[in-house]
Amino acid sequence: FSRDDAEGKFLGAYLEQRILKDNPFATLDQSGVGRLMEMAILRGRNVREDLKVGICGEHGG
Repeated sequence: FSRDDAEGKFLGAYLEQRILKDNPFATLDQSGVGRLMEMAILRGRNVREDLKVGICGEHGG
């Protein structure tokens, strides 16, 4: 689903009914996505110590 579809159709109900704790478009799932990012950065820096990383646009909040 796109962000517009989710927010326009069912996300509000999911939040009200506590199916979801937070809006996934407004928060970072640190135990899921955050952990994957950490793993990717560590592996990348094992290959290239000076690897620069960042998040931009909507992904960066």
